[in-house]
Amino acid sequence: MQGKVVIVTGASRGIGKQVAIELGRRGATVVVAARTVEARKTLPGTIGETVAEIEAGGGTALAVQADMGVEDELLRLVATTLDTFGRIDVLVNNAAATSGRAWGAPLLQLSRADWQQQYDVNLNAPFTLTKAVAPIMAAQGGGRVVNVTTGHHGGDDYEPAPGIPVPLAYPSSKAALDKFCNLVSGELKRIGISIVNVNPGFVRTEMVDLMEQSGVDTSASISITIPTRVLCHLATCDNPMQYTGRVIQAEEMIEELRS
Repeated sequence: MQGKVVIVTGASRGIGKQVAIELGRRGATVVVAARTVEARKTLPGTIGETVAEIEAGGGTALAVQADMGVEDELLRLVATTLDTFGRIDVLVNNAAATSGRAWGAPLLQLSRADWQQQYDVNLNAPFTLTKAVAPIMAAQGGGRVVNVTTGHHGGDDYEPAPGIPVPLAYPSSKAALDKFCNLVSGELKRIGISIVNVNPGFVRTEMVDLMEQSGVDTSASISITIPTRVLCHLATCDNPMQYTGRVIQAEEMIEELRS
């Protein structure tokens, strides 16, 4: 990854943070994007802390505060990256709206604003960023887009985890993101860009730690190293086009990589 520039959204904590640190360790210049500049009372992690960890490992990184629900801030993120480093090779769309009133609200209690906020972060942000970086990547001879999605799109027996309300807007927006990946892959392939979605599974993150403290059964959660390794593989592998347009299950791919 020497000489490569990567944007990772939602990189102040969780999967995004671990992917940013690992790609920095592999030599990439990493642009760490998220809203969190000051640590929250309950959730740890800031973009500055992620940058500090990358730099402590000998890597190069830049923190850019950006709200994924605001188009101007997304375009500023891309412009800042290009102005600072002169290229963009990989975009990891990891940020997602996973809390707030919209998470577990049923249809009759879900406001249009809450519904739209989920779509702005989970679908419209990847669309906006992908569209913005595509001409840049094409001019360089190619690039990669990796989106973090979910494998749960509802159903009568759907339960994200014991004790967690069943969401409506979140999986709906992620299902749309999967279809976006499928549909746009051909167009992007023609200009040398691969795009792939990864379902990380129920991952042990800082958020899951908080859920456990509140009494939620998190025994089925998996190590964060599983999606981190898969996402980094897709960002660095020799032939990314073999995956383009697909929705990949992290636990299934990790078994392939191990074999």
